[in-house]
Amino acid sequence: MTAKFGLVLAMVATIATPALAEPRWLACKFNDGRGKTPTFMMMFDDRRNTAALWDGAALIDGTSTTINFQSIRTRFPQFIVTYNRNDGALGITPVENTYGGMLQGECRRSAPPPNAPASAR
Repeated sequence: MTAKFGLVLAMVATIATPALAEPRWLACKFNDGRGKTPTFMMMFDDRRNTAALWDGAALIDGTSTTINFQSIRTRFPQFIVTYNRNDGALGITPVENTYGGMLQGECRRSAPPPNAPASAR
């Protein structure tokens, strides 16, 4: 019995491969406080701890990115994005606080947009 278990364990170990995380996409929208609902696509990669916005032609990398089991937080030149992975809530804080504070919105998992790269740099 022990020999069979050892053989099964050895077989599983030889065919098992490590889990590979892949970049995931979010479709996001928020209320700008002026009656408009801007939308954007954001990609994040847990393994590389990166987040980027898709501008339709290229990924714009976020800086000071932190990703954990509950949230994603990253900074772009004009704003800071905070996404709650538990309920999809989105908070955008403009750096030049012309909107009067944090803007509220939501993000949902999405397929990658057409012509989007496979991953962030």
